[in-house]
Amino acid sequence: MRVNIELLKDEKTPVWTSSKGNQNKWCADGVWYKEDGLGYEALAEVFVSRLLEKTNIDHYVVYEYEWLEKHGRMCRGCRSNNFMLPEDDKVISVDRLFQIYYGESAAKAVLKFPELTDRIQYVVDSVEKATGLEDFGIYLKKMITLDALFLNEDRHFHNIAVIQKKDGTYRECPIFDHGAALFSDVTEDYPLHMSAEDCYQTIQAKPFSTDFDSQLDACDVLFGGFRFQAKFTAKDVEQILAEFQGIYEDEILYRIRETMRIQMRKYSYLFCAS
Repeated sequence: MRVNIELLKDEKTPVWTSSKGNQNKWCADGVWYKEDGLGYEALAEVFVSRLLEKTNIDHYVVYEYEWLEKHGRMCRGCRSNNFMLPEDDKVISVDRLFQIYYGESAAKAVLKFPELTDRIQYVVDSVEKATGLEDFGIYLKKMITLDALFLNEDRHFHNIAVIQKKDGTYRECPIFDHGAALFSDVTEDYPLHMSAEDCYQTIQAKPFSTDFDSQLDACDVLFGGFRFQAKFTAKDVEQILAEFQGIYEDEILYRIRETMRIQMRKYSYLFCAS
């Protein structure tokens, strides 16, 4: 399917860029569109959401690939249904929630705690106190597990959110935004000529620590009630990537294939028999 971006802008719907400042987003007729800005963000979004179909994560945004027309040229992107429905619902980031209820940003608040587990527990307790939600720690653990597995480097406090309903009560957001996963930024941080070893040494996690495994281990200690289980295989990875041959460069598909091979081996304990 081909979507004309200029037409979407004419509909006076929200238009802004992603947290890294280079991925344009538009919403029209209940659908969000994202344009590749730094590399293969759309492919990362689609790839991760497709693999999530074979996990025990059941509340996430489904992304689909989309050709976008911009100023007469075609560009790569993706689409997803607007999860902020009904229209009176509002997405409030954890950082914004802290500003509203506690008068400071979440990023600043966690610096008061030298221990990683204390940082995570403080955020969970603060969100639950402000929203009335239960088991936000389990929700956070799911997100951090996925970020570690897929190397999503952009999970700052603006990319963790809750939904406020019209009556003032809250519900969880579906897990969203994997565009910075799998070394997708080939323009600035991870050019395609960069070795896998250098990519791994450069990448840093967010929001509680720069180390993915430290965050994951801390969540395991704090919130042991949920165990992530994946049933996808190397064959599933190959089948998804095969759909994008001729759309994305072979070097990109190779990078994702090799990254997933390493990640699936590293986190083999997260996988269960089909």
